[in-house]
Amino acid sequence: MTATSTQVGRFRFGVATDRWWWSDHMYLIHGMQPGEVVPTRDLLLTHVQRDARPIVAETLDRCADEPDPRACEYCLVDMSGTVRRVVLAVAVDGDRDVTGFLVDITAAHAAVLADRVNAELALALESHAAIDQAKGILMVTYGVDEAAAFGILKQSSQRNNTRLRELAGRVVTVAAGGRESTTCELLDETLCGVSVVPTPPTTSRRRHLDLRTEHGDRESVLRVSGVVDLSTRDELADAITLAMLGAAGVGRVTVDLRGVGRVGPAVVDVLAAALRRSAAHGITLTIVGGGPGDTAALRTAVHRQSMASRS
Repeated sequence: MTATSTQVGRFRFGVATDRWWWSDHMYLIHGMQPGEVVPTRDLLLTHVQRDARPIVAETLDRCADEPDPRACEYCLVDMSGTVRRVVLAVAVDGDRDVTGFLVDITAAHAAVLADRVNAELALALESHAAIDQAKGILMVTYGVDEAAAFGILKQSSQRNNTRLRELAGRVVTVAAGGRESTTCELLDETLCGVSVVPTPPTTSRRRHLDLRTEHGDRESVLRVSGVVDLSTRDELADAITLAMLGAAGVGRVTVDLRGVGRVGPAVVDVLAAALRRSAAHGITLTIVGGGPGDTAALRTAVHRQSMASRS
């Protein structure tokens, strides 16, 4: 019989005499041959890893004074230096002697740990694959490089308090219908945390973003044309900031969106932040256009987004 095939050892000692008895399995768990040494409390504690010795000693000492069984788990170092994870359980018997069991759970613990590691590894690989797919989709859709695509994912994950893997899965799902402009719009809405009903895809392609600022005596006007999405959102935000800086003396800025093909969540997101900044600096920010009949809807959406951000 070897130590690796031994799972449970038994022991007993008298509280008054402190005389110990070990079963054969107790010796084998400690890497010894049965009867090789005289078992003692000190011998048992010597094989306990140093940081766990106080806990094991307390378990042995207090069991004589308390009727309820006691147990603890610790790492045992056998004679060969092998570390084993064991559970020690003790109780007082009818003769007022202490009896106990030592269960070697090394194999079971290793199996549980291996299963946990395998599960976490599988999840990590799955997450990595989904994120890589999402990055590729954003690179093609927005025409950005890998670093910028990952930046869009990470920023959206943080802003919407959504796990990166979950967000990547949504991107992959949305992009399953193709690379048309509608897909780009749906990606914007997905990454901005907006729930939408998909519309049939079209064959039109995304246009570039054109920004022109005109500074006058009464106001600064920022004229926007093209499509604002997550890849160009920061450009629009920077342009509005510069327009507000240029209007510091007159205190009025107009953002003209009549050249924007569609007012999506990326535009609403930027304008909501701009409205908060303009109010804080005493600047009147006016929003014009955004598509036929979109002005009122745009103002409502921006107001809701601004209020949600404050809450």
